[in-house]
Amino acid sequence: MAQVSALEHTGIGAFAGVLEVSIMQPTVGIKNALQEGRPVPKTIAGLYRGLPVSAGAMLPITSVQFGMNRLLEQTYKRVMNTDQLGTGSTIGIAMGAGAASAVMGCPAEFVMIQQQKSGRSLPAEFRHIVSTYGALKPIKGFSATVLRESLYASGYLAVAPLLRGVLEQQPAVANLPGGPTVVSGVAAGLLATVCTQPADTIKTRMQAFPDTISHPQYRTLVSTTQHIIQSEGAGTLFAGMWPRMFRIVCAVFILNSTRTTLVDAVQRGREA
Repeated sequence: MAQVSALEHTGIGAFAGVLEVSIMQPTVGIKNALQEGRPVPKTIAGLYRGLPVSAGAMLPITSVQFGMNRLLEQTYKRVMNTDQLGTGSTIGIAMGAGAASAVMGCPAEFVMIQQQKSGRSLPAEFRHIVSTYGALKPIKGFSATVLRESLYASGYLAVAPLLRGVLEQQPAVANLPGGPTVVSGVAAGLLATVCTQPADTIKTRMQAFPDTISHPQYRTLVSTTQHIIQSEGAGTLFAGMWPRMFRIVCAVFILNSTRTTLVDAVQRGREA
């Protein structure tokens, strides 16, 4: 991947993100409904409600994660005067890339959650949010989003490739068709789900109840966490984990496969 620039990684990330969310959007609808305690949509249209804003959110998220990850890699190698990244630096760089993407992801997910609850069109939902809560309300849940995205990005940008590299050296796995890719993808997806699920639940609950006067318990990350644990039990922090786990495992495959395929295509194009 050394010949592919950060800007090119950004474009690849945009395409990969839109592809992933277009395939996996129903799992988002199910997960959000379970986390908020409302009925799961029963129709295809209901499951795909919010897809335009969800895709619009994922495009900048994955483009920033891919591009920032590449930029941070290049910067680290230049500053440290090295051509190699250690395990710790690889994971740290991926976490930084994930945290950076929360700037776009948080407000977009706020709008998507409100639209899933109301059933309004996207323009109508924008107008309602601004007129009711103000233009800055969509950044509610930002701290939880940063926590979630940094851990999630470290899973698919760092843990999965690192684990795949280790498994490729193990004959029992390497000799199976696609073995290292499958095992590393599932393992990284499961780990990312478990590590990020509480932050995702807290973020969803905060964004689902934007009126902090009527719902002061959802004002901050700390107050939301305390309220959920005290009133509903710590297990609630893992509500909606199964559809999200399925989505993340699939996402690890989709994002990494798309990334590898397109990066290889760019490199082959340059060599032709």
